Amino acid sequence: MSAGVERFTVSERALHWALALGYLLLLASGLPLMMPALQGGIRGYSLLIGERLHIACAIFWVLTMIATLALGDRRRVKRTLEELARLEPSDRRWLRSFPRWLVAGPRERARLDRDVGRFNAGQKVNALFTLVTASLLLATGVALWPFGIDGIVRDVHRWLTLLVLIPIAGHVYLAAVHPSTRHALKGMLDGRVDREWAASHHPRWEAK
Repeated sequence: MSAGVERFTVSERALHWALALGYLLLLASGLPLMMPALQGGIRGYSLLIGERLHIACAIFWVLTMIATLALGDRRRVKRTLEELARLEPSDRRWLRSFPRWLVAGPRERARLDRDVGRFNAGQKVNALFTLVTASLLLATGVALWPFGIDGIVRDVHRWLTLLVLIPIAGHVYLAAVHPSTRHALKGMLDGRVDREWAASHHPRWEAK
């Protein structure tokens, strides 16, 4: 391994984990409410307890993110969000090659990543998807509680919950299992990644 290079600051990592952990807690507390079959495996479970736990997780999620933004380096976070929102022609080429990228060998993957900056197109699309779906889940959740609006709102909330399961599973797989990308998790844990890995997967960013 070569010398490390800083990829994420404390503020960026804190916001990521506040979002991710809160999201997982919401899923864990919300799925039994959606799927009654899961309730039988939870000792002492009741709908009242489940609903209160889910609401508590939602409040924790929102307050944690607000506190992270309030106490952290907002300028750096803003710059990162701007980078994630900036789609370039090279990103469209990367997305077209994504199925091949998943199974490519190191040399071919490095060729496909040759125009990648700090974030590849998959990370940008995932960030946009997460922002949109999280906002809609929060909005529909607020409509359900405390305003008590039901009907189609509850159906939208449920379908959104099911919709996010696949990309979350894909994100966890790429971050913790896939041999080419799991090193990226180190950058989200201690802020640094190996320079050779960065040069191979994010050459435009590493070269700056």
